[in-house]
Amino acid sequence: MKKSVIFLLAAVLLTFSATTTQAQAHISYSDASFLLQKTLGKWQVTKATWNPELKEMNKISGKAIYSPSTSDVSVYEQAELMLADGTSEAEEGHLRYSKSRHQFEFVKKDAATGKEVLLYTGHWYPEYKTILLTAAQVTKDKNQKPNQWRYVFQENGTFTKMVHKANKDGNMILINQYNFKPDIAATAGIN
Repeated sequence: MKKSVIFLLAAVLLTFSATTTQAQAHISYSDASFLLQKTLGKWQVTKATWNPELKEMNKISGKAIYSPSTSDVSVYEQAELMLADGTSEAEEGHLRYSKSRHQFEFVKKDAATGKEVLLYTGHWYPEYKTILLTAAQVTKDKNQKPNQWRYVFQENGTFTKMVHKANKDGNMILINQYNFKPDIAATAGIN
């Protein structure tokens, strides 16, 4: 009988803590809009990529523009990064908040079909000032953890996008880190 009561109490506590954690991650539509507005503008970006052979981060830099959408609560991300060989690498997509699903989403348009492809979904974690997104498409290996993106907002107006991937042991490791600082040259002429 004593074990049954302890088990029941543990089950109730787990249920309560799970709903409390979920409640912290949900935000209102207007708060989501305000949060996404923090990314708007022109940015200098530094991308650091993990090189496992050298056991260090390789860095490249470039520019990024985050533009508002006129149709929903989203921003259009465009980045152009200069590679070591002098060529450039373009990255783009939409970070948005879905009012109906109460979640943040990262989507790209399929070049062939023009349809949106949902890549990542997630929530706001105010205690970490982070939007945490996980890969929407499940891999064939059910034991493999999905990739994660984190948008971490700093007090000084900058933000960081971190990409984590599970290693062979299932531990999440940082593979890319983007640091965004306001592009002073782009904003200097604005009065």
